[in-house]
Amino acid sequence: MKLPSIRSLGVAAAWLLATGFAAGPVSAQGTVSGQITDKSNQQPIAGAAVLVVGTSLQARTGREGRYSITNVAPGQYRVQVRFIGYATATQAVTVTAGQPATLDVGLTAAAVPLDVVVVSATGEEQQKRELGNNVGTIDAAKISQLAAPTNTADLLNSRVPGVEVMQSGGTTGSGSRIRIRGATSLSLRNEPIIVVDGIRIDNTPQAGNLENFTGGQAPSRLNDLNPEDFESVEVVKGPSAAVLYGTDAANGVIQIRTKQGRPGPTKWTAYAEGGSRNDMGDWPANYFSRQANGSSCRLSSQARGVCTIVGVDSFNPLVQNSPFRTGARQEYGVSAEGGNEATTFYVSGGFQRERGVFQSNDLRQTNLRVNLRNQVSRLMDISATIGYVSSVLALPQNDNNDQGIVASGLLGYAFDTAAPGAGVTDPNGGYRFLTPQQAYQIGVSQRIERFTGGLNVNFRPASFLTLTGAAGYDVTNQGDNQLTPPGVIPLDQNRLDGNANANRAQIFAYTATFAAKGSFRLSPVVTSNTTVGVQFFKNVFQQVQASGRKVVAGTGGLGGIVVPSVGDTTAPFVTVGGYVEEQVGVRDRLYLTAAMRADKNSAFGTNFANIKYPKLSGSWVVSEEPFFPRPDWLASLRLRAAWGKSGRAPGTLDALHFFHPVAVATNGTDVPGITIGGAGNANLKPEQTREFETGFDADFIDRRLHLEATYYNKDSKDGLIAVQLAPSVGESFTRFLNLGEVSNKGIELLLTADLLTRPDFTWSVTASAWGNKNRVLKTDSINSPIIFGLGGATQRHQVGYPAGGYWGTSYTYNDLNGDGLINPLTEITFGDSDTFQGSSVPTRGASLSTEVSFLRHFTAFAQFDGRWGNKLDNSTEAFRCILGLCAGARVPGSSLADQTAALTAPAVETGFYQDAGFIKLREVSLTYIAPATWAARFGASSLSITAAGRNLATWTKYRGPDPEVNDIGQFNFSQADFLTQPPVRQFFARVNVSF
Repeated sequence: MKLPSIRSLGVAAAWLLATGFAAGPVSAQGTVSGQITDKSNQQPIAGAAVLVVGTSLQARTGREGRYSITNVAPGQYRVQVRFIGYATATQAVTVTAGQPATLDVGLTAAAVPLDVVVVSATGEEQQKRELGNNVGTIDAAKISQLAAPTNTADLLNSRVPGVEVMQSGGTTGSGSRIRIRGATSLSLRNEPIIVVDGIRIDNTPQAGNLENFTGGQAPSRLNDLNPEDFESVEVVKGPSAAVLYGTDAANGVIQIRTKQGRPGPTKWTAYAEGGSRNDMGDWPANYFSRQANGSSCRLSSQARGVCTIVGVDSFNPLVQNSPFRTGARQEYGVSAEGGNEATTFYVSGGFQRERGVFQSNDLRQTNLRVNLRNQVSRLMDISATIGYVSSVLALPQNDNNDQGIVASGLLGYAFDTAAPGAGVTDPNGGYRFLTPQQAYQIGVSQRIERFTGGLNVNFRPASFLTLTGAAGYDVTNQGDNQLTPPGVIPLDQNRLDGNANANRAQIFAYTATFAAKGSFRLSPVVTSNTTVGVQFFKNVFQQVQASGRKVVAGTGGLGGIVVPSVGDTTAPFVTVGGYVEEQVGVRDRLYLTAAMRADKNSAFGTNFANIKYPKLSGSWVVSEEPFFPRPDWLASLRLRAAWGKSGRAPGTLDALHFFHPVAVATNGTDVPGITIGGAGNANLKPEQTREFETGFDADFIDRRLHLEATYYNKDSKDGLIAVQLAPSVGESFTRFLNLGEVSNKGIELLLTADLLTRPDFTWSVTASAWGNKNRVLKTDSINSPIIFGLGGATQRHQVGYPAGGYWGTSYTYNDLNGDGLINPLTEITFGDSDTFQGSSVPTRGASLSTEVSFLRHFTAFAQFDGRWGNKLDNSTEAFRCILGLCAGARVPGSSLADQTAALTAPAVETGFYQDAGFIKLREVSLTYIAPATWAARFGASSLSITAAGRNLATWTKYRGPDPEVNDIGQFNFSQADFLTQPPVRQFFARVNVSF
């Protein structure tokens, strides 16, 4: 099949377009006009959208809050008014031929959850009441004022149930993994796609493989975005909601709307922020136990009667010769917004400088944004968005790395002076490999220049027809550099000679969409919206890699290398799709939606044509039905359900059979040759994920309490599995086949409550909880386990168990002679085989935030976050025990469990899979909003001061420095604590002023 469905969609769009032009603008039959105001103070609201339900007729209010909608055919209509931060209002109006109809509407602040406006995949605004899916929403502008998140990951963390932000550690500039309703793919990335103002942007983790230069940490392109520019964030959680986003939306969608200007005088807003960052790691000491002659004696040796411990030395280089400094953060920004009835604008600029707790960790970032909107005519409006970021990030050496600062301390010595009995003459202040001063001389940096531009056009040629188009371009110029100068790293000859790397990459993302929407009133109580659209998306990754060793002293890069090496990569990726969606609304309380999307992708095998993704959903505000009882305690009740499919395309080259050019030495000269680059699979299909979701939303006690409950069941099939080819094929490679299956089932709960509302005191609470049951259903034809992880064998994709779970050989121990020591020869018994030890990611979580406003000028905010059901491989402690540095190997009186874990560490990691559940006090802030008279003294309209802290306390059973670490943080499933810097504690103050 060769895309007949997409061509059919194009024909349908052309038909709708032709119909619209044939209808053409008609002579004015009636007019609806009026003023939109804030109900609490009667002040006009500029920039509100006013729509005639069941048609494409609409307008926006000017600076006085006035609007006018012309060419309205005679009849009875419902007019809807939408504005972010206010409850959507709907009122009836009767239009008479040749007569103006006046409709003034007052809006109530703090939108009722059912009336929150979100942006659909087609680019249209919709109320949440119309959707059969649960869409998470974040009031980004409000959070930026209260909690001042330092980056986009902070903004997303713990705000929406089912969205899990998994941090890498405390290194400034390091990225995070984001999982929405669990992982769906065993081989492909499980990150959501990111859409900013209708334009899809690149969100590729590990782009450029910078982690190879640092030991594990790498930045996230998501954090290129400045949360200060966000108006709101919407999280489309699963395939049943993300169908129209097409291939790659199986992991969900994060849709960001940036701030738009409003008609009126130019409003200037400025802020300044400064604060500190401090290491809070509970670092373990290094131990050395000795016998009478001063030589080593471990607990295991004493248990076997080989020696007797007479003393224990201990030293903690990370504490007693600390490499940490007090980091600093500063950020400054200014924005301006305003305009007239025809053109509005938002312009902003921001700069931040963040120095990490290591001398070699530093971030400088500049962000610029320009958003323009022009009402070309009553039929057309155009908006343009431009974003630019320039950043320079310096990263330290750490994680799985013998050049790491933390590694050299945690694996160091139990003394900082010579210890002849231990065979150590130069312990470097307790550090084993490099001193911090030596490690600081290794330079690793990344420079980013990123431009994102988008253009959105809305054209309404007829009262029933709306045409929308969007085009966008996102380009990232990335430069990764690493330099080890000669003569300073005495670990081996190669590094003593020095080495250098310089990788230059460009990542391009192109978006183009077009949709035609027909809006019809089938009867006074039934409306129909039919949308037909096409979408094009292209991503291209291009990189040139250059490296070399034997650096000439005094040089600073590749120009001084003696032995060079070069390579390049080009990976294009194209998706073309078309869709049709039909939504029927009955009495503004029952909504039924059906949709279909068909996609063709360049990564599909040549023998596979296109993929279809269907969708069905329904939303019923049953409490508004006449038959529904109306108890005083229940304000509203909505039932919803949805079913749909989405997918994930294979990697760019996974389906291709290709070759690499090489030079071959023959007869004393080099001649061109090739090697096999990939075996390919012409039948390769996309992974497919099917989801069913159902739930309800309810408001209680005069809408002061709102509850959302959701259940989802998500199954993924045709998962890509790498299968080893038989040697007889002539290619010793693996080939991807569509064999895998994964299941995710879970629940999500969200509760918001206005506990007290008084003129001088308000108190609100938001609580959420989620649980996810992830299971691997199939790997290959015989369900072979897929084994990976730190050291190559700590984690598995095993049928019947969570993806990426920890596996190992269990054991038992028994102090048979009661001497308080474990004899490795007689008192430990190992199991016969590896068994499941626990999930590597949390399986449930909860968060609680509260906001209290008091004395008319103060607002306090706090957020707690908890995650449970997982373990973390404390591989740091396991390796310390192998080297004989941990308490379990050296300190008399250590628990039998610790002694046994230390003894088994060289063979199995099982004793170090530790409970990693935690509760964290993530944020606390206090904001003072100055009286208007104070602000006026500075010529300002408003002034606020905020003091805040992050990562203030952790309650956990985990025995490492922190349960939220991962030595290769952005890898798909790999999860381990191995010589990683934990999250830091932050304090800062912020001033906001508007003019």
